[in-house]
Amino acid sequence: MPTKMPFDPKSILSGAFAALAILLLVVIPVLIGYVLITRAGREALGMGIQNLRRSVLRTLLTMIGIVLGVGAVVGVISMGDGARQMVVDEVAKTGGTSLIEIYRDEWDRQGGSTVTARTRSRRWGRWGRNRAKPVDYRDFQNLRMFLTSMTAISAEDDFGRGVSVQFGGREKETSLIGTTEQYEETHDWPVEKGRFISETDLANAERVAVIGAKIARDIFGSTDPIGFEIRCRRPGGWQSFEIRLQVIGVMSEKGDTTATQGWDERVMMPLTAYHSRITGNDEIERMRIKATSVDDVTATVEEAKLVLGRRHEDVNAFQYWTAVEEIATAERLGTILKLLMGVIAGIALVVAGIGIMNIMLVSVTERTREIGLRKAIGAKRRDIMFQFLIETSVLSLVGGLLGTAAGVGLGRGAASLLEKYILSGSQWPSVVSMNSIVVAMGVAFVVGVVSGVYPANRAARLTPVEAIRSD
Repeated sequence: MPTKMPFDPKSILSGAFAALAILLLVVIPVLIGYVLITRAGREALGMGIQNLRRSVLRTLLTMIGIVLGVGAVVGVISMGDGARQMVVDEVAKTGGTSLIEIYRDEWDRQGGSTVTARTRSRRWGRWGRNRAKPVDYRDFQNLRMFLTSMTAISAEDDFGRGVSVQFGGREKETSLIGTTEQYEETHDWPVEKGRFISETDLANAERVAVIGAKIARDIFGSTDPIGFEIRCRRPGGWQSFEIRLQVIGVMSEKGDTTATQGWDERVMMPLTAYHSRITGNDEIERMRIKATSVDDVTATVEEAKLVLGRRHEDVNAFQYWTAVEEIATAERLGTILKLLMGVIAGIALVVAGIGIMNIMLVSVTERTREIGLRKAIGAKRRDIMFQFLIETSVLSLVGGLLGTAAGVGLGRGAASLLEKYILSGSQWPSVVSMNSIVVAMGVAFVVGVVSGVYPANRAARLTPVEAIRSD
């Protein structure tokens, strides 16, 4: 069983966002209502903007912390959302979000049986050889016959690299794959020219092949490959072979992304011919199942286990990879990234809040006589308090807008650096959503208001006589 995390990052973020939403729902209506309804509120807004414009340099220096903090929030959220989007895009290119892959690892903690799995887990978690019987062509046929919540299923077996394909004096190293007729659907990879392997090809173990677009270009050049024979060989040593295959189709170009790297250099042949003419057995390396929908993935996995259980003692000796789990893993990693970097951004915002509070305390000292005059002519305590709260709100909102722009640039720049230097060819996107902008602006606003509470309260407590007599 998977170990549970001591904390749930998603719950922590959800709680933080809920607290932020409550604060905003309480504070924003009060300030907006005061500005719109009362004359003193409109005057306070005008005076706040005028005071900020009076000392532009001090205002800009005060906003630096807000800009950095908000920029970090927007940049981090965009990177985390980009990680999820990248995984979703890559999964879509390789078959879709309802994809399931079943295979057997050669080395596994759960190989053999439940008893041996428990024994290994007690031996310091050492890996042992997976002694479970491999899945074979009959398992594939059973799954194809009995699974009810699927749209396509394919089986594969291959040597990986190390196979050379030859035609007309040209030669290229490639991977030779034995597969079945629904390979196109389970890989979301249609044929561009000719046709794919058919049920008849499988039934008769025909020596035919479908090749990738890059193989077609490199081996055949401008010649139409349909109908020509290629020679596939694995020279020398163990499991050497040589076979001639007639090209019946060319796949559409997938491109060398992270998930589809090398696909355009593949050669596919009927799995039955691969077994009878190359391996001499009917073992299958992996099976791919496309569930009817994402909601049916879990049920399809359980149904597959029941079908496999008819011929295998321990169905848990096999791996059941699902695209849904891959996306969920990316979401968890993105959430942890947001949480960790959010803490750093939060520190920057706290420092910014302290800076705002300090500047507002200085402003209260500088404007003590102004406060006294306003109180002398009838300004109430709440009017003075709202005046400084509105001023800090304007300061933080302007800083939030600048920080949002900086965060968008930060996210895109970081994504470009990742693509270029760390995850070459990953196509990591920077996803800037309206939610991230709203969150960043909300955090900036709350920081401004909270930082202005103490200075505003200090200003509001001054009496008219005390304020006017101040030097």
